[in-house]
Amino acid sequence: MTNGKSNIVVTFNPQEWVDGPYHLDDGADKQLNPAENRDSVTFEVPWEDGTDEEGTIFPDESYEANQLQSHPAAPEWVQNWEGPYYVRTELADDE
Repeated sequence: MTNGKSNIVVTFNPQEWVDGPYHLDDGADKQLNPAENRDSVTFEVPWEDGTDEEGTIFPDESYEANQLQSHPAAPEWVQNWEGPYYVRTELADDE
C-alpha cells in the first residue's frame, strides 16, 4: 500500500546503562537512560528500506526498525554505536 511517499525519517536514540537509585554491587539495579555524550539524531531512508512487504512503516522500537541503525544513510557513529538504543520511524514530510 505505497502512498507515494519516498522517504522514512529514522530517529536513532542512543542509550546507556546507569546505576539505579538502589544500586547494589551485583549490578542488578541498572537502568537505561539517554546517553550523556550523544544526542538523538535523525536521518532519512528510502521508502522500501523502512517498510515491510505491504508498505507499512516499521513500528517504533521494533526489531526491523532497530536494524536501520546499520543503514548506509545512518551517520557513521550511529552505525558503530555499541551501546543500547532504540529507533523511531515516521513518514517524511513531502514538502
